[in-house]
Amino acid sequence: MVAELGRLAVKIAGRDAGKECVVVQVVDKNFVLVDGNTRRRKCNVDHLQFLGQKANIKEGASHDEVAKALQSLGVKVLPKALAKQKTAKAPAKEEKLAVKEAKPAAKKVAKPKSK
Repeated sequence: MVAELGRLAVKIAGRDAGKECVVVQVVDKNFVLVDGNTRRRKCNVDHLQFLGQKANIKEGASHDEVAKALQSLGVKVLPKALAKQKTAKAPAKEEKLAVKEAKPAAKKVAKPKSK
C-alpha cells in the first residue's frame, strides 16, 4: 500500500509498536506525520503496516479531528495523557529549611574502644 493522507496504519516498530495511527501529512516518499493512539510525530513508512481503511481528514488535522476519524473507522481511541498537567509543587527552599531545623538531631553514641 502507498502512504497517503488519511490512511489507517499500525506501527510495527518503536515505542508505539502495535498502536493504530492515521497519516496526517506526507513529508516525502520515506516519511509521514502520524497521529492517533501514538505520539504525533514523523515516522518512517517502513515502520508502518498500512491497513485497507482510509479516513477523510484534511492535511495537518488536529488530534481531535484524528480521534473522531479513528472512531468513525471503528478504532477505539485511547485517551491522551495531559502533557501539561501540573504536578504536585515541590516545597520552596525556605520550607525545606524549616522542616530540616524542626527535626531533632540524632545523638552520637561513642563506641567503646577495643584494646
